[in-house]
Amino acid sequence: MNEPKQFSATDATKTASFEQLALGQNIQAKSGIAADNKWYRRLLALPAYYWVLIAQIAVVLPHAAHLPIWLIGFAAISIIAQLPRLKSRLKKLSHLKRVYQSMQMLGFLVGLVGLWLTYNTAFGLDMGVAFLVLCLASKLWELYQRRDAYVVLNLSLFVLAALFLMDQGLLTTLEVVLGAVIVLLAFIALNDDSNDDGDGRLRTLGVLGIGALPLLVVLFLFFPRLPPLWSVQLSGQQATTGVSDSMSPGDFANLGQSTELAFRVEFGDERPPQQQLYWRGLVFSDFDGVTWRPSNQVSQWSTRSQAPTWIQNAFATVPEQVQAAPTRYQIILEPTQQNWLFGLDYPFSQQPDINITSNFTLSKDQPVTQQLRYNVMQFSSMRIDTVLTEASRRLNLALPAEGNPQARALAKQLFVQSGSDPVRYMAAIERWINQTEFRYTLSPPRLNANRIDEFLFQTKAGFCEHYSSSFTFMMRAAGVPARVVAGYQGGEPSRNGNVWEVRQMDAHAWTEVWLENQGWVRVDPTSFVAPERVEQGMNAMTQQQGAAMFGSGASAQISYQQYQMLQTLRRLSDQASYYWQKDVVGYDQDKQADSLLKWFNISSIMQQIIWLAASAVIIMATLVFIIWQRRQRKRWHPADLPLAQLSKRIGKRDKLLAREDHEGQLAWLERLASSIDSRLDNDTHRHASRLTDSEHPIAIQTKLIEIRQDYRQLRYGRLSTFDTNHSEYQKLLKQLKKNVRDLL
Repeated sequence: MNEPKQFSATDATKTASFEQLALGQNIQAKSGIAADNKWYRRLLALPAYYWVLIAQIAVVLPHAAHLPIWLIGFAAISIIAQLPRLKSRLKKLSHLKRVYQSMQMLGFLVGLVGLWLTYNTAFGLDMGVAFLVLCLASKLWELYQRRDAYVVLNLSLFVLAALFLMDQGLLTTLEVVLGAVIVLLAFIALNDDSNDDGDGRLRTLGVLGIGALPLLVVLFLFFPRLPPLWSVQLSGQQATTGVSDSMSPGDFANLGQSTELAFRVEFGDERPPQQQLYWRGLVFSDFDGVTWRPSNQVSQWSTRSQAPTWIQNAFATVPEQVQAAPTRYQIILEPTQQNWLFGLDYPFSQQPDINITSNFTLSKDQPVTQQLRYNVMQFSSMRIDTVLTEASRRLNLALPAEGNPQARALAKQLFVQSGSDPVRYMAAIERWINQTEFRYTLSPPRLNANRIDEFLFQTKAGFCEHYSSSFTFMMRAAGVPARVVAGYQGGEPSRNGNVWEVRQMDAHAWTEVWLENQGWVRVDPTSFVAPERVEQGMNAMTQQQGAAMFGSGASAQISYQQYQMLQTLRRLSDQASYYWQKDVVGYDQDKQADSLLKWFNISSIMQQIIWLAASAVIIMATLVFIIWQRRQRKRWHPADLPLAQLSKRIGKRDKLLAREDHEGQLAWLERLASSIDSRLDNDTHRHASRLTDSEHPIAIQTKLIEIRQDYRQLRYGRLSTFDTNHSEYQKLLKQLKKNVRDLL
């Protein structure tokens, strides 16, 4: 009858402790840890109430990347409002629960209105995740009892899992793992709130983790992979390298060199040469004198068979042997939040969910919000638009009525001097650029109204957008149809060489010129000034030119050093992310079936389920046995453990000298000292001079005396009242262990 009463009293103590902090009645954190101990021990010793609040920070913070800032702000206010010190002050001013209940209802209702205004819908993935976070933040306003904490922590696990609906990357996984560990520590603290020093909480977490990992591996390997049941979509000014839906050379005086990954490529056959790796993206035909944009006259078709006759004719220009064996590759595209895709000139895809436009741009019906894999083919020797329609001719000759008079005059002059031959005219422009002091830089001067004239005749410094824009303008000014293509050029192999990596710094723009009987022909005016940009790649060019690529002075050197450091770190991160996406996230039905057949000779779903059940039972039985065995194992006091080891070692030499189970430690040490005295015969004394200092009987006796004194202080003296983690206690315990080791 006494045990149940004792248990109830303990449980009531835990409840009172949590409720006191929740109501602001006890704002001093209980802890038996001395102030001179390490910070992590003081953190582990925090009461459960504080661990619940810490868990909310770890759960909500990762959502800041994709949820509205006002919602994250409301969640932060909700967490701060639960601090005991703040509650204690509010309690003096008014009725705490009444105020918090009003704030909960007001915050939840205003939050619902905010979600509707933000997403304009009651459904959707991002809307659902945001609503879940709103519910969690609102629940915090009624955190008064331990049962409220259990509800909050369980809801926190769902909020953490919702991160995987937004992204399955390696970084997100690490955030979820960290958040789950903190939530588990909060659960452990709730069930261990009377433990003032937090001792054993990490051990409990380790036991849970060690038990969960084997089950995690078994479920990952054997649990049947199911196809998705639904598909949902997410609803100081300095530019960085990358591809945008418009192009305005001259907007930025400094272009950041981003090493962020754009996409990876896995080639089925031999990879084309570096200078032929033009990854086609958007085509810009509209120009208002400042900005290039895609034309709204572009059409798209879902498959090659549905494309018009002129696309069919493009294939007719390809030799039969090339059509039979195109260059095949797979692209793993990072999220772009845009519809268009990338592929080598000229890209085709047979996937039903990928469209092709009349400008040979691959696209999706919905924006790419998650990493996307798609297969592409490239047919070389293809001629596009050998017959140009009148509408397309007008579109790709259009220029503003006014502006850039110098460029217009130069274009007409060079065109006449070239005998009105477009090919000779392009060569003349190249010669004129080579004879002028143009340079390639990522820190060009800012341009104003007549940007083409200012670039060609004043600044003469720019990157690919400047050269492609000016070249296309001059071609149109001479009456030759031309357009700008934006995408990427080049790339580099990964660290292990298995895949080809294209980064944002490889973003590029070039020109397509229409020639009679040839159709659209690619011309890269950047190669007139910096041929190494095309032949060697952007990374090699940056390494070669160093800080000069980023301007001049100390700021350029700093930018270059930052670029090098970030590039190294990002390459390592991208490589880890690649294997994570390939081997973990990409472990789908087909890969699972192949792996199980290869490793376990499993060829049916029934065998797979049997293996899953058998493995789970074996793991659970093993864990139960380990836990049972640990419970049977005797637990030693920190001061008793070294003596137990000493007794075990001495017992191997002489069983009579080992400590008996009924014998106290001090009594055994005295008996051991007496036994050593009685066994020192005359022969030992005669050869004592040959023994080392540590082997001498007198030295052994001295050590035993020191061990008895240290043990008496730790177990029965002044230090016995100290916490075992106290620095003075630990110092004497180390001395005891050292004396025991000397005897061993």
